[in-house]
Amino acid sequence: MFYMKIYLGIDYGKSKIGLAKADEETRIATPLRVLRGGRVSGPEEVKKVVQEEEVDEIVVGYPLSLSGEAGAQAKEVDEFIKELESSGKPVHRQDERFSSRDAVSENEDDASAAALILKTYIDSITTSS
Repeated sequence: MFYMKIYLGIDYGKSKIGLAKADEETRIATPLRVLRGGRVSGPEEVKKVVQEEEVDEIVVGYPLSLSGEAGAQAKEVDEFIKELESSGKPVHRQDERFSSRDAVSENEDDASAAALILKTYIDSITTSS
């Protein structure tokens, strides 16, 4: 029997967290939902989604500066990732400099940004295999 990995993409924000989902077979990332609460209730809400959606791996957009350095916002995302790691699922950081905020117009939502982050990750692992 063929086992197909499920990925959850995350666009982290202090007040909202965008989520997207993709599977190993189709490699198509689709917006899933936006969670309210950000830093406060976010990690626990994401863990619930991980269970509900039977997620195997988590991909979090990682906000680096244009020069590639991790600033204050990246440190906050690191704390969020530490909390997600208690889910027991692998958590990957995906550079979001050119895949989320820059690629999504202001009219798009955080779940669409999460889908772009996830698509960038999936493209990177399929081209490096």
